[in-house]
Amino acid sequence: MKVTLRKLRMSDLNRIMEMFPDPEVTSAIGLTLSENPPKITREFEKKWLKKAIKEYMKKKPSSYNLAIISDGIHVGNVGAYKIDYENDLVAVGYWIGKAYWGRGIATMALKLFINELNKKFKIKRIEGFAFTFNPASMRVMEKCGFKLEGIKRSAKKGKNKFYDECQLAKIQ
Repeated sequence: MKVTLRKLRMSDLNRIMEMFPDPEVTSAIGLTLSENPPKITREFEKKWLKKAIKEYMKKKPSSYNLAIISDGIHVGNVGAYKIDYENDLVAVGYWIGKAYWGRGIATMALKLFINELNKKFKIKRIEGFAFTFNPASMRVMEKCGFKLEGIKRSAKKGKNKFYDECQLAKIQ
C-alpha cells in the first residue's frame, strides 16, 4: 500500500462528500457530538475546501490541509490548525473514511505530514488531541512519536454528557 499527500483541490469535493459525512467519522473527531452540530452539507464542505485552498497562497497560513491518497484513491485529509508562528507550534488533525480504517493509513499519512510541516514551517511542538473513546487515534499519534501529556476532563460538551480528551505532543 502506497500512501502519499497532496494539496486539496475543488475536484475533491465529491469524494469528501462520499466519506466525511459518516456519523462515525465526524463523531470520532468531535465534530458532531454537541447539541447543535454543524450540518455537513455540500455547501458547508465546499466553503471549507475553498478556504483550505486559499490558505496555500498565503505566506503565513492559519491552517494547512492536505488530501491523504492511498494507492491513488483519496481516503481522507490531514491538516494543521492553530499555527502559532511566535511559539513554533501547530495542532494537527486527520480523518480517514471508515472503509479505510485499521490499515495503518492514518499513521503513514501523519508521518508524511510531520515531514511536510518540518519543511514548510519552523516547528518545535506539534500537538494532537483524541477523545478517550477513540483510542485508535491516540495510537496513530503515539506511533508517530507523540507522548500523552494529560487528559482534559469534560473538554467537549455533548448532547447528553461531557467527553474527556487526551492531549498529546511531539517535541522536535
